[in-house]
Amino acid sequence: MKKLLPHPLPGTPDALMTKTGYVRHCVEAGRACYHRRLNDPRFPRFHAYVSMNDQGMEIDLHFDALDSISHKGNHNQPWAYTGGRVNEEMHRLLEAMCGRICLKEIYHSSELPAPVSSVPPLKKKRGLFDILFKPM
Repeated sequence: MKKLLPHPLPGTPDALMTKTGYVRHCVEAGRACYHRRLNDPRFPRFHAYVSMNDQGMEIDLHFDALDSISHKGNHNQPWAYTGGRVNEEMHRLLEAMCGRICLKEIYHSSELPAPVSSVPPLKKKRGLFDILFKPM
């Protein structure tokens, strides 16, 4: 799905995409690529190509998913480019860029996202009594 955010822009493309929860990860064919993960694994995620032209900032958004069985992407599927999920995300993205929704709503939760840590959480050690007399 493509949308144009006309000039004057409320910020730079990088600042606007960061404000909406997207992370820049590369440049393809002269367009900056951004993504927003839905959870910890790489997929599923929203993927946006952003380019500037005389009219403003063009956002080309689609949904990336990975088939866990065949390990193939969904780029040949029409639902990845249009429909409820993509329409809702584009609406949320444009509303956030214009400052009409707050940061908490950008992340779809009541709290800001917690920093990602590579250290696994500590498990509570079981005592001898717990091992011998309590069910697992």
